[in-house]
Amino acid sequence: MFIYEVFVNLITKIFSALGTIAAINPCMGYFDEPEVPKEISKLYE
Repeated sequence: MFIYEVFVNLITKIFSALGTIAAINPCMGYFDEPEVPKEISKLYE
């Protein structure tokens, strides 16, 4: 049963790490958006 406990603990830690990674907001670094130049924003006019 010791091997079984080690295996279950390993899987639990892996899923815990995945949950922590999934909780991180991927847009945290994009709060300060740069301004788009007028030449680019008026391309299709």
